[in-house]
This record gives sequence, structure tokens and C-alpha cells, in this order.
Amino acid sequence: MAIKYLKADALPALLEALAKNARVVAPFKRDGVTQFEPWQSGKDVELDVLLAKQSPKERVFLQTETYLKFGYTMAPIEEGAEGEAAVPHEMVIVDAVNEAPAQVIFGLRPCDARGFVQMDQVFGGYGGFYFDPLYNARREATTLLAVTCRDPRSTCFCTAIGGCPAGHEGVDALFTQVDGGFAVEALTPKGEAALAAGAAGAVLADATDAQTGEAAETKMAATLKVDVPFDLDGIRDNLHDNIAADGWHDLAMRCISCGTCTYVCPNCYCFSINDSLVESTGDRYRCWDNCFNPLYTEETSGHNPRAAKSNRFRNRFGHKFWYYPDKYDSLLCSGCGRCIMHCPTRIDIREVLRTMGSPAGQPPAEPVAAPAAECGATVSGAAPQAAPVGAEAPGAPRPTGSEEGIDA
Repeated sequence: MAIKYLKADALPALLEALAKNARVVAPFKRDGVTQFEPWQSGKDVELDVLLAKQSPKERVFLQTETYLKFGYTMAPIEEGAEGEAAVPHEMVIVDAVNEAPAQVIFGLRPCDARGFVQMDQVFGGYGGFYFDPLYNARREATTLLAVTCRDPRSTCFCTAIGGCPAGHEGVDALFTQVDGGFAVEALTPKGEAALAAGAAGAVLADATDAQTGEAAETKMAATLKVDVPFDLDGIRDNLHDNIAADGWHDLAMRCISCGTCTYVCPNCYCFSINDSLVESTGDRYRCWDNCFNPLYTEETSGHNPRAAKSNRFRNRFGHKFWYYPDKYDSLLCSGCGRCIMHCPTRIDIREVLRTMGSPAGQPPAEPVAAPAAECGATVSGAAPQAAPVGAEAPGAPRPTGSEEGIDA
């Protein structure tokens, strides 16, 4: 599909056209904080703030979601029943809940979209692992319209881990800000369908060569603004080798186990499951949890394999750059930098990786001097296909974290 041009003042008309058939979510500023909220006519979309405080992850992987409703009632006794069949007894009625309305998320950044791809592998049955019907129903019903990061922040490091301010991974259509509007590229059938709604409303036109060229220059300029704080080569092996190093304790001293980094992260997916019962009816629901919570890994016996804060701290970084790559042949980080921005004690993931991702016994690695010259791989926005059940997931042949007593 040819690159299109959307005038800035025509954006509300495009969102209104999309809202006729789907719920539209976009970033808005309220009380000084930018968050993703349902779009309403007359509300101004906030694109000057690079990142919303929280990623749009919660629009697909809900913070709290009820997936079963149940109730207890007395079973009816058939006329003429005898013996045990005539004894009054209780029965449970269970109804599954899985609501997945069509939705369009506009204004997320490529790092946010990449986070969805990484969660797709966890919940999508990759390598024969778990397939989650709740997540996948909403993911399939969601279209991601991302906006190029024109002015990355100092905390951004997407290019260090294969990402890009204009990355395509997980993106259905990419909007790049140019003079007077946006150059728009449809990358998947979902993206084409979304832009077709705009074309029907006559708000999209073919981009000129000048507009296409300006978009390309904007992407390259944005990429050159992103520093590369560490060299990814060897980090997985070095995290493995440094598992018992004293440095974990030293780095974790500032951590207060609040879990903020996990909640703002577009990739973290830990959750807990609970029942709520009022008299004879109840709900079973799952809600976000975090691996810094001291009770997260506590077992029924009372044993906790990660009772020490330093072990929980180590697990977060090992999961993202060691265990997850071993299992899914990918990373569990998209380099958005939200964990750096919002940590109340200023723990920096880049510092941790330079320190504990260096060879054992060697001083922390120095940041890579030059920024990346060009983006890393930008693959199709389609979610990865699940491997056949029972298929072996790619990854290093050595033991994974779970095999060494560190459950991934």
C-alpha cells in the first residue's frame, strides 16, 4: 500500500471514522499526566509527550479481569429418586467470561508495540507452551497504530536491543510526523483496514515525494539520537555466570520492592489469581502481580525460593535477558526506559546490565561510544505464529533459569 498523508487537523476525523466500528484508545493528558484513555470527540490527542506514564499493555492484558463467574445452589431432586439421589446436595454453576470488543490503539510508540509481540510469545502458544484465550481474543481484536518517536528521551535505549524509534515490529500502521501532518504506512492487513476507513472519509491522500523523504529523514534523525548504553553480545552468558556474584546485593540495596518498574513496563506479564465470594455467588479473576513482591514466590509449605530481596532483584533482569531468551529466542525488554524514569530510587537497568552483564571478575563495561547508525531489524507487524504443540522452542542448549532453581 502506498504511503499516505494525513493532515494534522484531520486526525480527529480519522479517529471518529475508526470509532464507528471499534473502541479507540489514545494518549491524553489529564492533571499533568499522559495516559491512554478511550477517545472522545473534542479531546486533543497528546503526542508531544513521548511516552505515556503507562504503556497501553493494560488495554489487552487487563490489570484486573474476571474470567469465571460461579454460584452455588441446591441441586434439584427428581421425583421418585431414592438413596443418594434423594439426598439434598449442593451444586456449582460456572460461566466463562471472555469479552474482546474490537479496539484501535492510536499513539503508542514502536517500543510499546514491540512489548505486545513479546507477550504474544508467552500467551500465544509459542513452542507448544501455554495458549491464553483471554489475551489472544483481545489481541486479535486490537489494531495498533503507532507513532514514530521523533525526539527520543535520554532514557531510551531501543536501538541497543534491536529496536528502533520507527520500528515495525508489532505495528499495524506507522504514523511519522512531518510538516503539517503525518506520513502513514500500512504494514499489515489490519493497518490497511484502518486506513481504508480514513480513505473512505477522504481524510487520507497519497503522500508526495517530499513528504515521504521528510519522513525518512525524521526516522534516521531519531535513530541517531538514541544512545547505545551497552553491548548486547555476551550479556545472557554473563548473567548466567554472575548468578552468585555479590554485585546483585550491592545493586539491590536501593530497591524498595515497590514493583513500579514491572507495572509501567510494556513487557512484564506476572499475575495472580483470586476468588471473590459473596454468599453463594462469586468471581474468579486475575490481576497484575510483580516479582518483587516477597509473597509472589512463597509456596503453600511456607518455603520461599526468593525470600531475599537481592534474589528477586536478580530475577527481574535474569528473566528479561537470560531465561526468556532461552525459552523464546527473544528479549523481554523493548528499551522504552519507563522503569528508569519512574523508579523512586533511580535504579537504572542500563547500569545493572553493564555491571552484571560483564564477564565475571571484570569491571562494568563502558557505554558504547557511538549511537546506532541505523535501526535494527523491523519485521512484519503480524504476531508470531505459534509453533506446533510439542515443538522444541529455540534457545541455548544449556540449562534455563528454571532448571537451576530460578523459575522463569
